[in-house]
Amino acid sequence: MSDVFTTYFPLGTDGYCRQLWQQYKFDFRVVKPRRTRLGDFRVFPDGKTQITVNADLNSYAFLITYVHEVAHAEVNRAYRRRVQPHGKAWQIAFQRLIQPLMTEAVFPVDILYPLQRYMIRPAATTYANPALMTALRKVDKVSLSGISHNRTLLRDVPEGESFQFDKKTFVRGTLRRTRIVCKEVSTGKSYAILAHAWVEQY
Repeated sequence: MSDVFTTYFPLGTDGYCRQLWQQYKFDFRVVKPRRTRLGDFRVFPDGKTQITVNADLNSYAFLITYVHEVAHAEVNRAYRRRVQPHGKAWQIAFQRLIQPLMTEAVFPVDILYPLQRYMIRPAATTYANPALMTALRKVDKVSLSGISHNRTLLRDVPEGESFQFDKKTFVRGTLRRTRIVCKEVSTGKSYAILAHAWVEQY
C-alpha cells in the first residue's frame, strides 16, 4: 500500500492516512474517474469494507475525499446502518478525523480557509461548497495547464452543447443541485454527471 499513499496524497500526509487504513481495516482502491462520485464506502455481506477514491483528483481533493470516506468507516463500526449516511454522527467523525490535517503545512491557504468553513457543518459532497470547489479546481487548472486547451468544467458547457467524458460523447442537459443530467449520444441514455467534472469540448 505504500506506493498508493505516497503517490496520491499531499506530501507529509501519507503516514496519517496509512494509519487510518490500518486502524479501520478497509480495502483501499484508487479507481478510474466515475460520473457521479469522487469516492465511496461499501460494506460487503461478509462484513468486510472497501473505500475507493477517483484517480483523477488532485492530491488535496483526494485527501479530503479519503477522510470523508474513512468517516463512513468509523460510523459503520460504531452504528452499522442505524444512522443517516451524512448525519450528525458522520459529521462529527469527519471533523475529528480531518482535524490533524487542518494546517498550512498540509493545505495551501487558498484551500485551507474555505475548507475550515466547510468543516463547520460538512455536507454530503464538497460540491455543495462553491468556495471550496473553486479553490480545489484552481489547483487542477495549474496541474492541467498545457495538457489540453479543450478541457473545461461541465458546468461551463452551454446547455445543448456536446462534449466528451470518459471517452464517450454526451449532450449537456439541465443542472440538478450538484449534478447535470446529460444524454449519451450513442445510446440515448441519460446520466447525472457531476457539474465540476472535467470534460473535453470541441
